[in-house]
Amino acid sequence: MERLLRTYVALVYAFMYLPVAVVALFSFNSSEMLAFPMTGFTLGWYDVAIHDSRLLGGFLNALTIAAPTAAIATTLGAMAALALTRRRFRGWTLFAALLIVPFFIPKIILAVADVIAMAALGVPHGVPAIIAAQSLIILPFSAMVIASVLIRLDRRLEEAAADLGASGWQVFTRVQLPLMRNGLIASFFIAFVLSTSEYLVTSFVSGRTQPLAIMIASDFRFRLSPKLDALATLIVSANVLLVAASELVRRRAKGAVG
Repeated sequence: MERLLRTYVALVYAFMYLPVAVVALFSFNSSEMLAFPMTGFTLGWYDVAIHDSRLLGGFLNALTIAAPTAAIATTLGAMAALALTRRRFRGWTLFAALLIVPFFIPKIILAVADVIAMAALGVPHGVPAIIAAQSLIILPFSAMVIASVLIRLDRRLEEAAADLGASGWQVFTRVQLPLMRNGLIASFFIAFVLSTSEYLVTSFVSGRTQPLAIMIASDFRFRLSPKLDALATLIVSANVLLVAASELVRRRAKGAVG
């Protein structure tokens, strides 16, 4: 049974990551044709991708969107996490359920809902609409990351500060915030990665704005090129490093308060 389970896990990982490995492999192919056998080894496609002004513009657009999106999602996620872990109020169960519902709703439905909401609010498609839409779909992830840190905090520290006369704001700024700092950093990293890789929802509200994810998807539709493979490999590598860093920060936060 254990051997069968290991085989199943190995197959799942192969199904998930083998396509990524193939993309990375072809990024080193000296030929522009994506076919086996590879004709040679080169790093030239990475140089081409890095110096492509159009792709560089998409990358800058992605950063312009990802930074404020991560900041907004982390801020709102922290507020939601504090409400979940520090308060019991009428409608708490409904609030918690609504917070995790986006995990189970198809993104196409969320995208359509965002389009309707933006139209009702009069928000034009473009950078502001992308930031708003992405912040809403990433917020639950941020809330869960920060909540995982808050539930491990020693509540007696907050109670002691309140007993000594600290106001609610002082308890938050002088006790809770320093202890949840690493959780906020981890949340920001994860939100940043999710923002840069988000395609479906972004494509519905992007208008003429072309973040890198939309640009890459558009190019892949019409022409396969090792240049795009090289760019995709760079993006995946950067995202892996950010996720690893966020997990390291989150574990340190748990260790510090555990």
